[in-house]
Amino acid sequence: MPVSIKGSGGGGVTLDAGAAASATTLTLPNVSGTVLQSGTAVTVAQGGTGLTSMTAANNAVYSTSSSALTAGTLPAAAGGTGLTTPGTNGNVLTSNGTAWTSAAPASSGGFSNMQVFTSSGTFTIPAGVTKVKVTVVGGGGGGCNNGGGGGGGGTAIKIVSGLTPAGTVSVTVGGAGAGGNSSASTGGTSSFGAYCSATGGAGASNISGNGATGGIGSSGDLNIRGGGGGGYTDGTTFYYSGVGGSSYFGGGGAAAFGSSIGGAVGGSYGGGGGGGALTTGAAGAAGVVIVEY
Repeated sequence: MPVSIKGSGGGGVTLDAGAAASATTLTLPNVSGTVLQSGTAVTVAQGGTGLTSMTAANNAVYSTSSSALTAGTLPAAAGGTGLTTPGTNGNVLTSNGTAWTSAAPASSGGFSNMQVFTSSGTFTIPAGVTKVKVTVVGGGGGGCNNGGGGGGGGTAIKIVSGLTPAGTVSVTVGGAGAGGNSSASTGGTSSFGAYCSATGGAGASNISGNGATGGIGSSGDLNIRGGGGGGYTDGTTFYYSGVGGSSYFGGGGAAAFGSSIGGAVGGSYGGGGGGGALTTGAAGAAGVVIVEY
């Protein structure tokens, strides 16, 4: 039985079910722009996308011109971000003028947290932190008997920027200089990675009873020298040794008063006090590294 198909304008064709097909294309008159296709992308002009597949699950279809659609990450020019992932938790979108990036939020200024190192270790940069303020103090030098006090540790203060969250920085805390008889030990150097450092105060000597020089900071925005230790004097009845030099935080050890009395150990990272004629000088104090963020 023949079957008739008609277009909206009244024209049409008749298919004879009993006859062999003699054509491969069926045209419907008066239906402009309607296409039946197989294996070929339907163009934009025909109401399609012109694409044969989507290459990724998060791709978008957007227009690059009046005649073509593109599948891919939606760029900023098309109203998107151009990103395939939002990045690390807590990140924000930041424009560099031509594209969006996912980055940790910039510091709003000021520091509300602090980590204090009294021994060597590692500082792990917290999430969202790219800038820190570091105060590095070297160890205090030791005091000497019958002599001067040890020098105070030097100090470096620095704002370190451009850090990467979750990265690490090696922290070294200088040890205390030991007190001595004929001479004493120098305090150790403290440092915050390669960013800045501070040497320890020198150890005192009983030669001429001179006090020792303080250490000094290096590569800081502010470099401070520690106080020098006090010298030795000989009273009529008592022996007076020199006081330890103070650091940025003070704390020089007190001098001995009397030939058989030892000087006080340096406090607050200062140098050790000198001892009397018959006693060993006191040790200085170990350094410290303070990180504010």
